[in-house]
Amino acid sequence: MKISAIKGELAFAAFFAVIGLYWVGRSLEFPIWSGFAPDSGFLPLAYGLILTVLSLAVIGTLLTSPGEPVEREPLTKSLLILAALVVCVSTAGVLGFLLPLFGMLLFLYAYVERLPLMRSILVSAATTGVLALIFEHWLHIPLPLTPWEL
Repeated sequence: MKISAIKGELAFAAFFAVIGLYWVGRSLEFPIWSGFAPDSGFLPLAYGLILTVLSLAVIGTLLTSPGEPVEREPLTKSLLILAALVVCVSTAGVLGFLLPLFGMLLFLYAYVERLPLMRSILVSAATTGVLALIFEHWLHIPLPLTPWEL
C-alpha cells in the first residue's frame, strides 16, 4: 500500500494514540487503587493504555503491511449500523430495554450481516436474555425491561 494512500489512516490512528496518552496522563491525577478495589483513576488509565496500545498496533501494521489493497466495507453498512443504534436508544425509553435491543440485534444480524434468519433470531434472543440477566439479576440495576414492567 502506498504511503500516500494511508496518510489519513495513519493520522486517524495517531489521533487516537494521542487521546489515549491524554487519558493516561489525566488518570494519574486521580487515585488508581483504594484498599481492595479500583478507584476513580483506574478505568481512565486502563482505557487510555488500551487505546494507546491498539492505536500504535494499527500504526505499526499500516507501516509494515505489504502493498496490496484492502477491501473496504461500504459506507451504507456503517450508516445502517448507526441508524439501528439511534433507533434502539431512542425507543428504549418507551419500549423498555429488551424489545429495542432484540430488534436492533436481529436487524444487524439478519439484514446487515445477511445471516440466516433462525440463527439471527436465536443469537439476538440469547444475547438480549444474557444482558437482562447480567444487569437485572447479577448487578441489580433496575432497567425498564419492557413497557409492561415485566
